[in-house]
Amino acid sequence: MAWNKDKIVNLLLEAGRLAQRFKGQMHYELKADRSIVTEADREIEDLFSGELERPRSGTYLIGEETVDRKGEAYIARAFEGETFVVDPIDGTAPYAHLLPCWGISIGRMERGVLTDGAVYLPDMGELVTSDGESVLEGKLAGGSWTWRAFGERKRPEGTYGLFSITQGVAKRGKVWLPNPVLVLGVAVLPMVGLLQGRFLAYLGTVKLWDVAGALPLLLRKGFSATVVPGGERRAVTARVEEATYHLSPDSKVRWALRTDLLVCHPEDEARLRNSFTCGDEEEGNPGVAPERRDPKMTTEDES
Repeated sequence: MAWNKDKIVNLLLEAGRLAQRFKGQMHYELKADRSIVTEADREIEDLFSGELERPRSGTYLIGEETVDRKGEAYIARAFEGETFVVDPIDGTAPYAHLLPCWGISIGRMERGVLTDGAVYLPDMGELVTSDGESVLEGKLAGGSWTWRAFGERKRPEGTYGLFSITQGVAKRGKVWLPNPVLVLGVAVLPMVGLLQGRFLAYLGTVKLWDVAGALPLLLRKGFSATVVPGGERRAVTARVEEATYHLSPDSKVRWALRTDLLVCHPEDEARLRNSFTCGDEEEGNPGVAPERRDPKMTTEDES
């Protein structure tokens, strides 16, 4: 099943309608990792599975809510063939509390390499998707969708561009930047915002399904994606492998990126990498040493 932009867009729009129907009447619970799951997460993943998953034909599905039930033989075949990696709702906590910062994500993986992706932000009426070699942006206005191809990367002015971080980084680390810092509890919104020129950078503790829809688009448009903390620079590519992700079934943090992910404009990478700490509780990673920060990047509280 090759990537069909129209089919994927229609599926995301249906998932968005499903998510909206659950709003205001949902029940949610805590999973083992203490993240929130709602009825909408499960219903949307079931929708994706019914439309995309065809194991007898060599097409598989890895999703946040069902992957633990697949079995190791299924997962091995998924990495040998074509697989859709889905996040039914990224930003479930904001969604469950009726905030607009959440999205729905689908990525396509071929033999362990992310080739295509799409992200839908229902409350914002925005959708981005790959289409051949292009990356398209759709906006909903007046009940109809308009589409355009992204051109050159839009880069916000460095000092004022928004720097988005996840809860894990906020709780464990420190940022020495004059930029406004947003903690959103969602990966896809700032990643789409990077494509749109609304965000300067994203720093996050992520799992595969958090980035599978957006990362192929960002890489296609020439953004920098690297692991942090500091030390030797290592790029995050479209290949999903043990060196970059915890893929072993024995790992307590299976499917997570081994260290935090920094996505930004290439021109800003060196400055940003020297301007925060983000120690890793799970793996004992101390993060970027404070003495490596850029002394010119001070906050008002420190000046």
